[in-house]
Amino acid sequence: MECIWLKTSPSLKKGIDLINQLEETKFEQFLRRIVVKLKNQDTEIFTEEERRKLEKIFKVNEEQLLLSIKTLIYIFKRMLKFIFMPANLKSDLLNIGFNEEKVNSFIKVWSYEIKLTLNDLASTSSNKYEDNPNLQWKLNTELSSDYHKKSKIPKAYISFLGKQRITEIELTHQELNSFFLQIESIQNELDNVM
Repeated sequence: MECIWLKTSPSLKKGIDLINQLEETKFEQFLRRIVVKLKNQDTEIFTEEERRKLEKIFKVNEEQLLLSIKTLIYIFKRMLKFIFMPANLKSDLLNIGFNEEKVNSFIKVWSYEIKLTLNDLASTSSNKYEDNPNLQWKLNTELSSDYHKKSKIPKAYISFLGKQRITEIELTHQELNSFFLQIESIQNELDNVM
């Protein structure tokens, strides 16, 4: 039961064992609900009435249900901090004790959530200046993951379209801020001349 990105404990092992016993047909829907509420940062994932129904559906008591929910929240939060290949994630989840069916549900939900996140990044990361067709810009985010750290490096790409060539520059946040301050200084000088 070894996994670099997840610290194992007796409580986690107990939670995994409980999750493995949950009815498969309702598990994926249960996991999706937890992830959606987690993303929306809702404090209450299930109402008291919903928890009572879940206890009957999964044939567990309140304590077992809460441990299952807490375990799923902990694992999913850890999964979202790293970038995985699905095969590696599957292997890790199997190694920490999940059964094949639960792992497949995790992969399905995780893949869907990652796809949404990447699509959001792609849809908001490119723009053109409507007023000036000679200037275009886009924003890319470089992601890298090592099991011990996660870094995101946002970079702006600005293209100046000349008559015969295109000049493209890549700027980090700090460089873009410095560039903006220089442009503002030039604008102030021009304003003073006029």
